[in-house]
Amino acid sequence: MQREYNYKKGEDSLLDQEFAAGQQYGKVKLTDRYVFWKQGLRWKCVALEEVKQAFRRVEAVNTKMCCGSVNFDIQKLVLILKDGTELELLIGEGTLREAEKLFELMQEKNTGIQFGK
Repeated sequence: MQREYNYKKGEDSLLDQEFAAGQQYGKVKLTDRYVFWKQGLRWKCVALEEVKQAFRRVEAVNTKMCCGSVNFDIQKLVLILKDGTELELLIGEGTLREAEKLFELMQEKNTGIQFGK
């Protein structure tokens, strides 16, 4: 059974404080102890102490529009947890700067996490 990582405002006051203090990068919020990400209409979260490895993934999406072809780069943060679970967090489309800053900040604050593949 897959674990749910749901965060719902009002259920845990300490988690609410963490969420409010987080810095947002695209659809991901980073705090000193948690990573929050938006999936659909809901927010999810995982404690950074559960993360073993983190890396960025960029997916190129080619699409045809009325004015011609357009290429989008979808930025993602991939977290591998200590139990082996892989979480793929969508940062957003066209969010290169936010993805770079998020990854840089995570590296500065979390020396126990292996960064890169």
